Amino acid sequence: MNKHLLIFIVFIHCSISFGQTQKDLNTDEMLRGYIYAKSGIEDSTAAGGFGVTRNTSKKINDSLNFSECGFFMKIDTCITTVFAEHVNGYRLFIANKSDTVVALVASDGRLNVIAEVYYQNKWQPIEYLLRSWCGNSYHKVYLKQDEYWVCIIPNYDGKLKVKLRYKLILNKGKYIYSNAIQTQINSGQLSKPKGYKSQWFIE
Repeated sequence: MNKHLLIFIVFIHCSISFGQTQKDLNTDEMLRGYIYAKSGIEDSTAAGGFGVTRNTSKKINDSLNFSECGFFMKIDTCITTVFAEHVNGYRLFIANKSDTVVALVASDGRLNVIAEVYYQNKWQPIEYLLRSWCGNSYHKVYLKQDEYWVCIIPNYDGKLKVKLRYKLILNKGKYIYSNAIQTQINSGQLSKPKGYKSQWFIE
């Protein structure tokens, strides 16, 4: 093969392999919950099933510029990051600036957090939580004072312009909500739960 032709083919291959651009997530189905957190305190009462995640809590520092107080969630759209391969994402902070340790129910390391959108004059979920058949999956995770978790969430795209926020389900029917941001989704995300083997299931 001609040397110059070989060099050209290699150049084209590298351009295709490394020149792929990030895209927003355009889907027509609900995603399962994908917010995982590792506790700095072990749940000594749990039977097991803590799940494997490297998302450990970190100390809050001045660079984060949190103006919020208490226990809160915050979507940060200032910096775009990577949710999954070639998918744009934002950072979701779960932070504790209260004076007590916060205990949250989890299943195999996954927190009870979903995204919901304001559409047709009401808030509606576009993600769902997969319930485990095994009781050993359930446990608690703890977030100490002045610590936070940072999770990656997808930047959605679609035909409907909506407001989006994240909802963390606490025990006894209580919730906390993140700030709301403008985004776009597709109508199928409001009513079509994704199958068990989802390519977008991120741990």
